[in-house]
Amino acid sequence: GQDDGLEVCLRTTDGKKPGPTFVLHGFANGAFESVTDAGALQTQVDALGKGTRYAAHQGQNEWTAEWAIPLAVVGAKPAKTLGFNVGINRLETGDWLIWAGALSQTWLLDNAGKLTLTP
Repeated sequence: GQDDGLEVCLRTTDGKKPGPTFVLHGFANGAFESVTDAGALQTQVDALGKGTRYAAHQGQNEWTAEWAIPLAVVGAKPAKTLGFNVGINRLETGDWLIWAGALSQTWLLDNAGKLTLTP
């Protein structure tokens, strides 16, 4: 709540039952965390956090972020489909900007977007 933040949410969707939903938070100050907010197990969250790389750069009136997320930890492989969403929390305006309106939390991926990985 002290810095602008970015939330990345993803899960595998191939098969009859979707995989666990993973949530990563990144902040303008360069900190990031992998959290259990959407029900992924602590061991899964820890593995994703350990393999993830995150960097943020603050300009005068803006900030940018870059992620390197080990998709294999999520269960993603080429020809797999991932449920995906991303949201940005702007403290100055109090706005949440969300890529695909999930009609609730960003990590509720049934109404969000999809990414298809190709070889």
